[in-house]
Amino acid sequence: MPTLKYPSEQFPGPPSVTVDIPDGWSPVRVPGTLLAARRAEQVGTFAPNLVVRGFTRSAEFTIGRALAELKAFVGERPDGEMDDPFEVEIDTVPFVGVNVSWTDEQVGDVVQAHLFAGARRGQVVDLIQVTGSVGGPQVADEYATIQELMQTVRVTR
Repeated sequence: MPTLKYPSEQFPGPPSVTVDIPDGWSPVRVPGTLLAARRAEQVGTFAPNLVVRGFTRSAEFTIGRALAELKAFVGERPDGEMDDPFEVEIDTVPFVGVNVSWTDEQVGDVVQAHLFAGARRGQVVDLIQVTGSVGGPQVADEYATIQELMQTVRVTR
């Protein structure tokens, strides 16, 4: 009787992801994520954070569809806006990025930077989504930190 194994060549696991977090940040466990971190000391109503999610989708899935799903999500938020997508390469991995924002009743302005990378393997696509979030009165100051943090993301197979 054959034995199936995960991970294996037939059923490879998700890509590996690393990210460097600055002093004052801590790892956190968040359901549905591969990894997550946030500023340990919360100033105001929102702690800047970064989450990395991994998905396996059908071969027909595209980054454009991921962007459309994000646009629909943001469109349901008050003052929801989505900037034009851009392309960036981090450590030889091509990503499609986009910034979104909305107004939260309790936090005020929320800004998220998203990066998507996909790798097609046969009949599936492995998708990595990196999201950096900032909110409240310190949005402008914290956004630069999130950008620097996201530049340290490394995806390997």
